[in-house]
Amino acid sequence: MDKYASKIVKVMQSWVGKKASNGSHKEIIDIYNNHRPLARGYKVKYTDEWCATTASAAAIKLGYTDIIPTECGCGQMITLFKQKGCWVEDDSHTPKAGDYIFYDWDDTGRGDDTGWPEHVGVVEKVANGVITVIEGNYNNAVKRRNIKVNAKNIRGYG
Repeated sequence: MDKYASKIVKVMQSWVGKKASNGSHKEIIDIYNNHRPLARGYKVKYTDEWCATTASAAAIKLGYTDIIPTECGCGQMITLFKQKGCWVEDDSHTPKAGDYIFYDWDDTGRGDDTGWPEHVGVVEKVANGVITVIEGNYNNAVKRRNIKVNAKNIRGYG
């Protein structure tokens, strides 16, 4: 894993367990909101969905905003990854640690999904065809999810 990816993963690992229920997620939202310029000029509220905010805050914390786009919305984040030329629209792609994985919960499972993304996380590791992802706002907390490579609901990778 390259040094940039390993640092992104370490930041995400350090946030596992932060939750909206006890307000510990506010640290993540504050990192995002203190960055300038704010994406689309929008200051994220503590009650907003915060998966893309978390993924962006990791890049902001490390000063990687020149290589990782910052956004509070998944669809807009994909657009920014495409503009940077680092978007993979292939569900069967095997990601690497540090990649951003986007989901579409309305995926029909027929071919590569191109629908609107509702969620994003950061790949922690891939082993034996299983991707371990760390996600903000997964049931209102920063948690891990395991998903198979080429699983239904994968929208793509940044």
